[in-house]
Amino acid sequence: MKRNLLIFLFLLSITLGFANDSTSIKKRTVAILDLTARNMETNDGELFSAKHILKVAGLPYIVTTNVNTAIKYGIVIPSSRLTDSVFTSPEYDSIYSYVNNGGILISAGVRDSAFLPLFGINTATSNSSHHRIIFNMSLADQSMRWLNDTMEQTISIGKLSYPTTIVVRQFTLGSAIEMAHYDDLSSAISRNNYGAGVAYGLGFSFKNLVLLNQVNKDADAQRIYSNGFEPTTDALILFLKAICTKHTPNTVWLHTSPFESKTTLMVTHDVDATTAFDTMSYYADYENSIGLSSTYTVTTHYINDGVLNNFYNLTSIPQVQYLITKGHKLASHSVGHFTDFGDDDIFPLGVLGNTQATYLPYNAGGAIDSTVGGTVLGETEVSKNILDADFGLNIRTFRAGHLEYNKYLVNALDTLGYEYCSNYSTGDVLTNFPYQNHKDRSSSGALSNVWEFPLNVSDVFASDPISFTNYSAKQAIWLDVINRNRDNYSPNVLLIHPNRIYKLWAQQDLIDQLPSDVMVTDLETYADYWRGRDSIRFTNEISNDTLTITIPSSQLPLNNMISFVVDNGQDLALIKAQDELGNPISVFQSLWDDNGLILHFGYYLPLGIEWKENPNQSGLLANCFPNPFNTNTTVEIWFKEDATLNIELFNVMGQIVSTTTTGELQAGIYRQTIEANDLPAGTYYCKISTDKKSIVKKIILLKQ
Repeated sequence: MKRNLLIFLFLLSITLGFANDSTSIKKRTVAILDLTARNMETNDGELFSAKHILKVAGLPYIVTTNVNTAIKYGIVIPSSRLTDSVFTSPEYDSIYSYVNNGGILISAGVRDSAFLPLFGINTATSNSSHHRIIFNMSLADQSMRWLNDTMEQTISIGKLSYPTTIVVRQFTLGSAIEMAHYDDLSSAISRNNYGAGVAYGLGFSFKNLVLLNQVNKDADAQRIYSNGFEPTTDALILFLKAICTKHTPNTVWLHTSPFESKTTLMVTHDVDATTAFDTMSYYADYENSIGLSSTYTVTTHYINDGVLNNFYNLTSIPQVQYLITKGHKLASHSVGHFTDFGDDDIFPLGVLGNTQATYLPYNAGGAIDSTVGGTVLGETEVSKNILDADFGLNIRTFRAGHLEYNKYLVNALDTLGYEYCSNYSTGDVLTNFPYQNHKDRSSSGALSNVWEFPLNVSDVFASDPISFTNYSAKQAIWLDVINRNRDNYSPNVLLIHPNRIYKLWAQQDLIDQLPSDVMVTDLETYADYWRGRDSIRFTNEISNDTLTITIPSSQLPLNNMISFVVDNGQDLALIKAQDELGNPISVFQSLWDDNGLILHFGYYLPLGIEWKENPNQSGLLANCFPNPFNTNTTVEIWFKEDATLNIELFNVMGQIVSTTTTGELQAGIYRQTIEANDLPAGTYYCKISTDKKSIVKKIILLKQ
């Protein structure tokens, strides 16, 4: 019996070894050559950054410290700079031979003079005074395929007014072609055809354009803080991904938005004032009426200080409970909502064991405006415990008041079991994609279990604040940012403080105008999808026009939100999926952009506004016509269960101007005429309710 088991294990090892050693698989997989130890780096920031790029790109990769292992793969990316004397003579020969025989080498920060001929570079020198990298779009090269926005074609590496930014390498080129240059026209990225292969030279390190941005330790490179498109790190990821697709026919990658959506909009609301508690139910009702779950971050301000009263109390608890009954998610928005929370001298890390009775921070406001008695653990621990206890939840997400980012915030969140944070703006961290946070807000800090989901659109505008008269223009800005992220398949986080009705109208108008391939959901739903996506490993190979994707059985079944894209997949004769033992996996496919295919592995609902307007989903729908109107408008209501309808009309001040209540009606369609009577021209809000659901519609009365 033991002998038979050994034979079985031996045969299995041969089978698995053959699958893992397939030439086709290795040609279609990226090898990261880990140079952390060779370069005597004090942390793995460079390796983390290289891995992050490939994870976001969704490409299969392996990590190795062995040159001879790396060069068996189709594309090799050293994790960090090629420094003098870190390779042996045979390794130099192997790398040259690898490229000469058709390999693709993409290297950051070329320093070793012995490699300059391979990259077609005459000289490489250091410089720390550059501020921009400008891609050479005139090449019309496939590696630029996703750089279709001017903000991507020129990316930022430092504030223009700073005399020094980050250290980069600038090149003078020999046989290489310039793919990008710095603001002084010196070469920043090169491409050199060497034998049958290609060597790409990048004049910057991955860490400087990825990890330093993530911990907000870049040279203030952001071109906009919020409510704008800032894709610096994303452009680098898309550029490197495009290089890989250029050299790998029918590249397969993990998609970055659930199902077949082009982008995701995560809707979040900060409940941090009495006015928000008073009006957030209208947001909750509207979102529930279209089948949308949103994330409400709640400030548990149980203290009275010089800035805010104790608005989290016995009165506000039922208001928060109402959000849960409407299917929404709760998150913590701290205890005190302090403007100085980001100061780690005023807010040290503190200790565990804080309670509502013992944690009593105070800010006098006024000219003093400095908090006493506050700690990071106090803010994060007590707010979580209150919400957990009051509503029977496990709070998983945190956002600080005023988006203040304390040095110890991630440390505290990780200690307390939080999983997600949405505290940075995409402008600050120069990326729209999520990432795993490092502790101490440091590139050398330990990797935490907390993921950051930067927000890019909000109701906070530094100048010309959102108002009743301009909310349409602000909503148009949000839509523009979302559409530009849609081109990159990158996500969006929307923050609206639910304290004004016109902000709800802005949200409604935004959702009404979104393309049908935008998924709209709460932050946690997308965050769980992304965390799951990050753990997926797969390989793929092509034989006789048949593409086979192999997914380890330990990762099955896949979340049905997970999907794969096959570049030019419509040219293939057959696509199939299997586990590592060859067992088939059901795969479904649809057409994708420019001759591609998108693959998924389970049933899912159609996307877009259409599915939200299905009465079978929401149970209550309404439409007003004509709208705008002069003398009267008709509210047409669809409901799938017998109900009594309550129809309220209120003005922009929240005052009810008319109420109609029907008797018990049979499920179906009901129409109610609303007369203008003596109402002044303007915008009104119509709320239709049953004992289970409610929906709100904006209507406009024109001048009579």
